[in-house]
Amino acid sequence: MHHADLAAGYTFDDVPPEAARWIIDDLVAAQRRRSGVPPLRIEATDTGLTHELGSGGATVSGPQADLLGWLTGRTGGSGLTSSDSGAVPGAPYWI
Repeated sequence: MHHADLAAGYTFDDVPPEAARWIIDDLVAAQRRRSGVPPLRIEATDTGLTHELGSGGATVSGPQADLLGWLTGRTGGSGLTSSDSGAVPGAPYWI
């Protein structure tokens, strides 16, 4: 994560898929412990990873690396799509 933050040529695409999945799983677990997190479903189109926060929310999908960048607030959702009018919502606050 922090390698990508340094903007030194390392991107979220360089994060090993297993590590990216572990981080996403941890982020979602943290969001589930919070109140007021809007319903959301995420789907990684390249790895099959899925998570659902509540029910009835938009589905945000795309490559796992792009989901990782978006969920950590480091990217605006480029490379992702949303079932909710096509606009990718802001990622839930996770820290």
